[in-house]
Amino acid sequence: MGAEADRYAVAVLDLSNLELPRYAEHRGTARANPGSVGKILIALGLFQALADVYPDNIDERLEILRNTVITADEFIQSDHHVVPVWQPGNKRVRYPKIQIGDQASLYTYLDWMLSASSNAAASMVLKHVMLLVHFGPAYPVSETEAQQFLKESSRKELAALLERALQEPVARNGLDLEQLRQGSFFTWKGKRLVPGTTSYATPQELMRCLIKLEQGQLVDEFSSREIKRLLYMTQRRIRYASAPALADSAVYFKSGSLYKCKPEPEFKCKKYHGNVTNMLNSVAIIEAPASQRQLFYMVVVMSNVLRKNSAVVHQTLAMRIHRMLEKYYRVGKFSSDSSQSGKQPHQGQQ
Repeated sequence: MGAEADRYAVAVLDLSNLELPRYAEHRGTARANPGSVGKILIALGLFQALADVYPDNIDERLEILRNTVITADEFIQSDHHVVPVWQPGNKRVRYPKIQIGDQASLYTYLDWMLSASSNAAASMVLKHVMLLVHFGPAYPVSETEAQQFLKESSRKELAALLERALQEPVARNGLDLEQLRQGSFFTWKGKRLVPGTTSYATPQELMRCLIKLEQGQLVDEFSSREIKRLLYMTQRRIRYASAPALADSAVYFKSGSLYKCKPEPEFKCKKYHGNVTNMLNSVAIIEAPASQRQLFYMVVVMSNVLRKNSAVVHQTLAMRIHRMLEKYYRVGKFSSDSSQSGKQPHQGQQ
């Protein structure tokens, strides 16, 4: 990081040796907009609402996730992300943008929200979390009934329902709303229809969220496991997760970016290169190699490094953290240095 250290906020929790966990942070309480990392909190809100309605019935929760059909409406406006779509009989997966009228299961929209980071999918999922919280066991309701409810509710009532659906679950799960909050929809139309508030996160609280996820304490064991499954990177890896050093690792990952440019001599504005704001946030759980889990650690990186490719910045940091842990435990490319077990640090580094 060097001279740009104040542009980073980082937390790392090493659990490779569960009897000797290690934690380090840099600017762990620095607060910034989480970007698309906040979509994890929409997933938390959904699974909390499902657990509230069906506290002792996992099958009913799965029924809602798998068989509730969501039809994209004005809440999706607008989004540039594409999502994977496959139909039986097709030889290839298509990658279109979500259009008004597109239908898929609630679970598919949830996957599109997290794996493809679709803002349109996030807004549709959040709309349905609000409906689930309001209608309870009567959910899912018809599109006509849903639209009538939203139309007849005041903006104040909708804002209060959004808070119940999206922010109360954070506090109920032992997380600090002063350090971690997703306050609004991810599309301009959603924000216009349902008033929200600001969003922010700190590395410390995002790390606590990852720990609770791994412990099975986000709502319950079922919910934590499903959210972690949804974060598993199986498609082309990007940003932090794209580091070649992680190629043989299982990576559970979410990131979010926000960048803004202003005219500047000899500077060309492009994606991930903002000169006013160039935020990129990543959370990751790494199990390496995937088949053996010699290394097991969690990372939160929040950065605002101007004029540089922030995706490459995160990729490079991922490589350095991973190589540091490999060297510490003498595994991976450093395994030939010692015949010691991969779970034991070498002498002098306790």
